[in-house]
Amino acid sequence: MEPGNRRNDPGAEQAQGHKGNQMDTGDMRTLARSIRDGRSEATTAEYERAWLRLNGEPWRAYADRKRVSKRYAYLLKAAERYGRAGNLLGWLSLSDKARKTGDKDSARRYRKTAEALARRLLTTAEPYRPEAPKKSRKTSKRQSLARLPNDWREQLIGALKEGDRLPAVVLALTGCRPAEYQAGILFERNGTELVATIFGAKVSTFTGGGQAQRQLTFDDSDPLARWLLNHPAWQHDRLGAGGDLGAWRKRFTRTAARLGFKKISPYSMRHQFSGDQKARGWNDDRLSQALGHTSARMRQHYGHSEQGRGGGGRGLKSVTATSPVRNPSGPLPTPTPAPAPAPVADLGMDMDFDDFEPGPGPG
Repeated sequence: MEPGNRRNDPGAEQAQGHKGNQMDTGDMRTLARSIRDGRSEATTAEYERAWLRLNGEPWRAYADRKRVSKRYAYLLKAAERYGRAGNLLGWLSLSDKARKTGDKDSARRYRKTAEALARRLLTTAEPYRPEAPKKSRKTSKRQSLARLPNDWREQLIGALKEGDRLPAVVLALTGCRPAEYQAGILFERNGTELVATIFGAKVSTFTGGGQAQRQLTFDDSDPLARWLLNHPAWQHDRLGAGGDLGAWRKRFTRTAARLGFKKISPYSMRHQFSGDQKARGWNDDRLSQALGHTSARMRQHYGHSEQGRGGGGRGLKSVTATSPVRNPSGPLPTPTPAPAPAPVADLGMDMDFDDFEPGPGPG
C-alpha cells in the first residue's frame, strides 16, 4: 500500500466518526500529524518536490495528463496528501490565532476551510489505472545508432573544439547521464587505472529506483581512458569534471549534424556505452549497476549488442554500486578477455592543452 493512505493514518478512524457532524479540532490535527510526522528526511524532501510539481493540480489529473507510471502516480497521491495535511495544520493555526484575538468570524471561516480539507483527506480515491501507452513513431536514441560508423564517437570528439571535448569523453567513457555530469564526477588515478565516482541523478527512496553512487574502474586499454589519464588538470591524482551543459549540448548536436550523424545527442553516448558492454558479454547486473539502475529490466532499453563498435568499452574492468540489482539475472559471470579492438580514430591525446583551463563546465 502506498505511503500516506488513510488506513495507515492513526487519526483517520477517529476523525471519520464525525462524518456528517462538525469535526473535532483535535481529531483534525491528529489526522494531519499522522500524515505529516514520522517520515524520513529523504521521503519528506521527495514529497515536497512532487507537491511543488503538482502546483495545485489534483494528482490524478496530473498523472492522466502526463501518463505517468502507476508507481509514480502513487508518489504524487502521497505527496498531495502530505501537502494538504500541511495546509490543514496551517488553517487550524490561523483559526486558533483569530479566536484568541476575538475575531470569531475569521476563526469560523478558517476552521470551515480546515474541515473541508480534513474531509477531503478522509475520502478514498479510486485506484489509478494508467492508459496503455500509445505507439510512437519517434526514433529512439538507441535506433539512431544503427547506421553510424564504428568510430563515430571518436570522429565527433575530434571535431569538437578543445574546450568541448572533456564532457564528450566523460559521457562516452562512463555512460553517465548528462545530468550526472552536471552534478560533477570525480576521477581518481591509480597507476594505469582510472576510477570514476558517479552520483546518481535518478534516485528515489519512494520507488527504490536508481543507484545513489557507483564506481567504474577502467584501465588504459581504452583510448578514452588514456585521454583522461593524460589530462593536464589532475591534482593529487584527482580530477573533477562537471558543470552546466546547456550551451554545450547545442554545439555537440550541431557538430554531429555537420558530420552527417543524424538525431545524435549527448544521451546517444549512453546508449553506445551500453551497446559496447553488451557486445563484450556484459549484458548482466554489472551493466545495470554501471548505468545507475537498480532494476535489471531497465538495461534492455539501452543499446543492442549488435551496436558494439570497434572493441569499445573494453577498458571497463569492474563496477561497484550502493544498491543490489532487483530481479537479478543470476550470479555474475567470470570476466572474459575483451575481443581485440578494431582501429579507432586518433582522439588527439597529444594535443596542446597550454591554452585550455578546465572550469566548472564547457563554455
